[in-house]
Amino acid sequence: MSLRDLGIGTKLILAITVVIVGISSAGSVVIYTYQKRSLDEQILERSRTVAELLIQIEDHRLISRVAEEFNKVTGYTLKQTSLEPVNPRNMPDEFEAMVMRNFRENGETEYYAVVTSEDGRRYFRYMKALRTKENCISCHPGYEVGELRGSISVVAPYDTITAAMKRNTLSVLIILQILAISTIGVLYILSRKIVSEPLNRLIREMEGSAREIQRGEEVRDIPVSSRDEIGRLATAFNNLRRSLSESFRRKNEAIESFVYSISHDLKAPLRSIEGFSIALMEDYGDRLNSEGRHYINRIVSSARKMGVLIDELLEYSRIGRINLQRGDVSTSEVVELVLEDNLYEINRRGAEVKVAENMPVLKNVEKQRIYQIFSNLISNALKYNKSSTPEIEVGCMDQGDRYLFYVKDNGIGFDMRYHDKIFEIFQRLHREDEYSGTGVGLAIVKKIVETYGGRIWAESEPGKGSTFYFTLPKEAEV
Repeated sequence: MSLRDLGIGTKLILAITVVIVGISSAGSVVIYTYQKRSLDEQILERSRTVAELLIQIEDHRLISRVAEEFNKVTGYTLKQTSLEPVNPRNMPDEFEAMVMRNFRENGETEYYAVVTSEDGRRYFRYMKALRTKENCISCHPGYEVGELRGSISVVAPYDTITAAMKRNTLSVLIILQILAISTIGVLYILSRKIVSEPLNRLIREMEGSAREIQRGEEVRDIPVSSRDEIGRLATAFNNLRRSLSESFRRKNEAIESFVYSISHDLKAPLRSIEGFSIALMEDYGDRLNSEGRHYINRIVSSARKMGVLIDELLEYSRIGRINLQRGDVSTSEVVELVLEDNLYEINRRGAEVKVAENMPVLKNVEKQRIYQIFSNLISNALKYNKSSTPEIEVGCMDQGDRYLFYVKDNGIGFDMRYHDKIFEIFQRLHREDEYSGTGVGLAIVKKIVETYGGRIWAESEPGKGSTFYFTLPKEAEV
């Protein structure tokens, strides 16, 4: 199946899906990139905020408690340190000492960097310079107000924060994709409700109307439930339907007139030809030689054959145009009736006929049409058979919404090159002196099967018999 075979609603959903997936994927990439680039800025901002908070606290014991609590909650390590600490716990490490010397020499007030420790872990290090205030001199004699006396050191576990950021980003991306899928699902349901289902209903209505028009039945307008494109399409079809119905009506009237002419004007002269020929034979047969009698017999035979041909042509023209009584038809009973009508030929030829036990019941079909199908196929299986014991098998297989029937024989068969030819009207593969017939039987079968929406085909090989297959719906549409 190609893209062109998909419905409009499905194509619309595919297009929207591509757009949504593209947007969500692009958005995910943007979010991930933004979070990755802003990670250092986020850590720096948090470190600055905490450092400023500690600087505002004048009680060094409170500073220690705040630092401990912050470490428990966030994992950040806070520390007040000095190059000449009064408390040994505030002794600077190598990095802190280096930064504070830089503060003293260059007058800088903050410093930050991502540092890798000896164990291979990375840390975000931030330091904020502490300047001496009036109340600091009592504990730090020798310092002057404004002079650098130490710093606030913030140590953040960079790898841990990065991993957490990735987890959060992944969660965001998953949520985005779930939202995208949910949106696609909602759009799919809406497209089916708004586009696909109304279109499919319209198509079914149009197909049903087309079949009714073809059969020459009275067709009602398709309901127009909206003013959108689908509604306008239904309106356009109704206008077309009216035009076609009128055209078909006129053509059917012409066909009916033609059929009447054939049945009356042509068959009446044929009956006269046959009747006068028989009378001529009865009254003057003894005065004619054998050749004259032969000619008269040929005239009678040809007139009768012409009558049969006209009857079959009339029957062919009625199929699909004139409806017979419909109902549930047992194919088992139909086949049994066909066998009874061919009982003389079956017994004369010593034929063996096997009928499957699972022959089904067809709903809403015309019994006469089903009879015509099996009658033509079974009689052909008897006729085109040179076997000393003709064998015929009739069976059926269930194919869901339809049945597959077959009629198999061990007759003369035919070359598959002529497969399509045998279903054409007046087409024969044999001379009339070999096998009688008009060449209309299989054409009638084909037209009946196709009128019901089925199809017919055959498999054969010269001298090895033939199998004719045809499908019919379990319930025919009205």
